[in-house]
Amino acid sequence: MVLELKLKPLIPLFIAVTALSGCQSSKDNLAPYVFQSQCQEADEYDFEPLTFTVDSSFEQARVNGVICSGSYTAFEQMTKQYPKVKLLRLKEIPGSVDDETNLRLSKKIHQMGISTYLGDKGIVESGGTDLFLSGVTRRAEKGAKIGVHSWAFEDDNGKVVGGVNLPKSSPEHQPYIEYYQDIGLSKPEEFYWFTMHAASAEGIYYMSPQQLEHFGFNTPSFAF
Repeated sequence: MVLELKLKPLIPLFIAVTALSGCQSSKDNLAPYVFQSQCQEADEYDFEPLTFTVDSSFEQARVNGVICSGSYTAFEQMTKQYPKVKLLRLKEIPGSVDDETNLRLSKKIHQMGISTYLGDKGIVESGGTDLFLSGVTRRAEKGAKIGVHSWAFEDDNGKVVGGVNLPKSSPEHQPYIEYYQDIGLSKPEEFYWFTMHAASAEGIYYMSPQQLEHFGFNTPSFAF
């Protein structure tokens, strides 16, 4: 897999500008119901890594921050200690600096039968949008912001190349399309190519209510 290598060089173009910064905590100082991703990237670029905070019901968790290399481990630790968690309430997730981890995490959330929720002031972008889609049932309230864009990488000459410029037959596209298929999105390929053309890697496009409905972001049922 080469996804991680593609995205890391481009962190300053989008993630570093939009992510919450200066919010990291030492693992030793975290409460027992808080599970924060431990990522070298967070130290390097000074952003809040993805953090899960389990509520008093032990059945729901708030989720905030940027998805990074330690996010899968943080999720595993949370679900091992709190196996009854069945809803992730997403707050502000500006994206991912490690797409391989993000797709692995999102598939695991879906496989475990966990749902996702985005409130009216919530915002997910890029990999955060993929994380929202991982829910077996999903609800995004009116006013929530859901952003998408293309991905990109630096070639051997240091030139930024957008994924949209690769042939449609390129194998680099498949992990994303297969993920949307795996989670049961009704129009997986159409949605993938929509995101690729919606905005460049350094930009972002917020989907309209009509587009969210077209691609089935809100599931017919939502039990929370």
